[in-house]
Amino acid sequence: MTWLIEPNVCPGLFYGTSAQDGFLIRLRIPGGLLNDRQGQVIATLVEQWGSEAIQITNRANLQIRSVHTSPTAEVFQTLQALGLAAQNPSLDHLRNVMTSPTAGIDSEELIDTRPLVQALDAHIQSHSELAGLPAKFSIGIDGGGAVGIGTRSEIPWEHRYNEIQLSAVVENGERGMGNGECATTPDTVYFRLALGVDKQLWDTQVLISPDECVSVVAALAKVYLDYVNQAPQLQKKPRMKHLLQDWGVEQYLQQVNQQLPRPLRQVTNCPLLFPTQRSGHLGVHPQRQPGLSYIGISLSLGQLTATQLRGLVQLSKTFGSNHLRLTPWQTVLLPDLPHERIPDALQSLSSLGLVVSDNRVDPAIVACAGKPGCTSSATQTQIHAIALADYLNQQLTLESPVNIHLTGCSKSCAQPSPAEITLLGTEIPKKDGAIVEGYRVYVGFRAISQGVPEEELHLCDVIASNLLPLIEHLLTLYKQHQETPNESFGEFTNRFSIPKLKQLMASSKLENSMIEIA
Repeated sequence: MTWLIEPNVCPGLFYGTSAQDGFLIRLRIPGGLLNDRQGQVIATLVEQWGSEAIQITNRANLQIRSVHTSPTAEVFQTLQALGLAAQNPSLDHLRNVMTSPTAGIDSEELIDTRPLVQALDAHIQSHSELAGLPAKFSIGIDGGGAVGIGTRSEIPWEHRYNEIQLSAVVENGERGMGNGECATTPDTVYFRLALGVDKQLWDTQVLISPDECVSVVAALAKVYLDYVNQAPQLQKKPRMKHLLQDWGVEQYLQQVNQQLPRPLRQVTNCPLLFPTQRSGHLGVHPQRQPGLSYIGISLSLGQLTATQLRGLVQLSKTFGSNHLRLTPWQTVLLPDLPHERIPDALQSLSSLGLVVSDNRVDPAIVACAGKPGCTSSATQTQIHAIALADYLNQQLTLESPVNIHLTGCSKSCAQPSPAEITLLGTEIPKKDGAIVEGYRVYVGFRAISQGVPEEELHLCDVIASNLLPLIEHLLTLYKQHQETPNESFGEFTNRFSIPKLKQLMASSKLENSMIEIA
């Protein structure tokens, strides 16, 4: 198979990332915006490449697994012409610009971020030197609406972190003067700058006007690149966390100021970020445009068949405005639907095998590639996750989704934020001496990486064949012992220590599904 460039650590398009089930190809979708022409071409290519499914990633990209035929030069050119591939292949590995999937249609947003996404993507595409940045270099833009990225959600598993994060705020009639002083002005929208490090966002107390965003991000990226180029001897390129460990935020911003015509404006009291709507990317919601709504469709592990993608594209043409929105939560939005056409659209979605429901379990189940796609994985996470989702949807309903993260190793590639239930792949010895796939079960939003002792989170170990009844039992206890119908699973587990939760499970006579739960 022939590829245009050498493989990178992160999957891309112009090189094939080898796996046991074939090659993995990832398409960058800036802002998650996918028009009908793009969707039709992707569905056709999936079939030509011999793959069975398309998967939306946690950055609103599209990835295609089990590819057995490399793209031709004509295919590369077609994807470039459609805006689905970098014009310069060496830049393709960089992560796409992330934004809210409801940009421009969100009734609560402060600013439509789509033009800014396009401007930033164009800047990246036109500066080939940025190829020297780490593959995980990422930019996020939050417009301040009901569906946002960053850490505005009250649900930690919905958080999405970017190394450069811009979040829209309103200054409420006060403008910072750069030294903490204020002068009265009309309400103005600014972007609050934060830097993503170790699954957290570090606030800089910097406010940026919308028309300065591209130049500021360009300066941030240039200084970041200069830092990377100063350490060529390292096996892996240094990340933002290494830069801040060495320099600190203040020195980084001082270096950035030298690249700008006027210094960044830091204020002592930055405007607060507005909270988002819980699971606002799922279900039917009114848009800011009168008479129109969008439908947020849950997908099992973000997966679509080529037939389903074609069907969604056709629905967008029949009922909507000829485009779809991919979300960072591995779901898809069908926007711009007249209110009176919603019932017809829901019926058509059902005929495609796509269900819109608020009480399903699978919208919040996330899994990494797992075996056989990833050599680092101890378990077949995708297979186990699909079986778990199907089983739980048959056995129970929930007022709101419970986030379950299956990860085949400790790198936790599939979800950057803490989960309500984390299933870490491992190998477990049976009494007869055989070694089988299993999971270490952790509960609660707190993360070991944030300094929480493992024993405060570790509930039990379970062999993979007993995973389904164990999780069903745990969620059944949650439903039985909720203080209010709105209490999340994370809030429920926060009321119980691990020993108390084990006692609760033991008293309800679970049948031999757990290992080492004493």
